[in-house]
Amino acid sequence: MDIKLVAKIIGKLGLFGFLGFVGTFSLYMFNGENKLIYYVIRPLLNKHYDAQVRDKRIV
Repeated sequence: MDIKLVAKIIGKLGLFGFLGFVGTFSLYMFNGENKLIYYVIRPLLNKHYDAQVRDKRIV
């Protein structure tokens, strides 16, 4: 293998790792996962569970 090819692959992996770190760090700092759950997932779950028919008989 050529040393330039190895350096290019390592450089791309390093860039990908750095961009992945920046993305996950910013998601953490801006509390993105909780905002996603609160504004997107929770309304979908509420809509789903509110549409279910309930059987209120006491057996």
